Amino acid sequence: MSAHDAWVHYRNWGREYGKLVYVQDKNILILNDSRVAIDLLEKRARIYSDRKMTAMMKLCGAELNLALAPYSNNWRRKRKLFQQNFRQSTIDRFHSHQYDKIHEFLRQLIITPDNFMQHTLALSQRIMFSALWGLDINPEDPLVQKAVTSTSTMAQSTLSGAFPTIERFPWLRFMPSWFPGCAFKRVAEECLSITKEANTIPFDMAMDNLNTGKGTSLIAELASKCKGDLAEIEAIKAMGFTSYLAAADTTVSSTSSFTLGMVLHPEVQAKGQEEIDRVVGRDRLPTLDDRLSLPYVEAIYREVMRLHPPLPLGLEHSLIEDDFYLGYHIPKGCSVVPNIWAMNRDPEVYSQPDDFLPERFLHSSTGPFTSINTIHAFGFGRRVCIGRYMADNTVWLTIASVLATLNLRLPKDKEGSDIPISEEYTSNFLRHPKPFQCSITPRDMCAERLILATSS
Repeated sequence: MSAHDAWVHYRNWGREYGKLVYVQDKNILILNDSRVAIDLLEKRARIYSDRKMTAMMKLCGAELNLALAPYSNNWRRKRKLFQQNFRQSTIDRFHSHQYDKIHEFLRQLIITPDNFMQHTLALSQRIMFSALWGLDINPEDPLVQKAVTSTSTMAQSTLSGAFPTIERFPWLRFMPSWFPGCAFKRVAEECLSITKEANTIPFDMAMDNLNTGKGTSLIAELASKCKGDLAEIEAIKAMGFTSYLAAADTTVSSTSSFTLGMVLHPEVQAKGQEEIDRVVGRDRLPTLDDRLSLPYVEAIYREVMRLHPPLPLGLEHSLIEDDFYLGYHIPKGCSVVPNIWAMNRDPEVYSQPDDFLPERFLHSSTGPFTSINTIHAFGFGRRVCIGRYMADNTVWLTIASVLATLNLRLPKDKEGSDIPISEEYTSNFLRHPKPFQCSITPRDMCAERLILATSS
């Protein structure tokens, strides 16, 4: 089946066949219910934490990306290092990088508002390069361009049917790329070469900066402590590479979904702005310390993450041994797909599930400030996104900063009438709004001065 809005088809199957949808010829189990996902992927994480690695993924170098790598001692060792540096208690080390780049993003939005899509893409990339490697890199940099190419090929390699020849004839991977039917090898060779560069070049630049006294960074500091330990250096590189690839696409998706949501729902935008004006005032920008005092802004963030998870089908888990659940046998090696998109639109959990209604989080019995683990967009169990605390801060702070200072509106034609915009989303492995137009202006002179003052 093509990837075209697979999550919608999967949800429809769930409505027809029940909580567990098993596709026998593919050995795939689809989970459309969050309670089932928690039962299997979290409570039985010991056996549900592997990843399937297709021949094409291996050829593309997917094993260098911890999010895609199989469950093993090597993976556990690398993940441990990652968790130590991205856990909630150490995440404030990234705050200055986040403020710096988000304020730069606001300045770009008032100078060249028509390029807001490029600015959004650049934002998450710049935060990661700065926070991890201490590098200030432009989106036009060849290194960034290469990483983007690598990510899209890698994402394609995880999709069933994207490279049918090697799926049907795995032995073709041993043949040269000029051999009939082996065009996939050229794609894979290019992806592997780019992946290796993206894994090594920023690391080398960060080490060079440390050694020449130009500046330090998290990755350079970690590497300088383990001189000569090649396995540890590999783990540090993997942490940087995986964080960058994971953050680049997902943060762009969430930030773009927020922008589109505000243009389409001016009443929500106005409520968010009113709350910030009342709590924070108009003489400074919001900070992460304001978060718990801004329940409506939190509700907007939660609603963006609910309605538009960047990875609608998450990343599939693979079962290590046979299991039994609700009387059904789930065979070893089964691929388990968490349909996050469907879970987040479950009418038993959310009333009017297809509508953008931040109020639902204010009116729920728990309020909007629940554990980050209730945001299914970050995944489940031992394969949950390790960088989620950083990503959560980045997206929330971007939302609050934009609401505090800018008006996002429908574009207007020469007569001053609103131009309707596309509300369409891509239907790939990564889901984000298709390009759309919008008008971005400072809320007033005071807001413009606040934004410009951040450059000093």
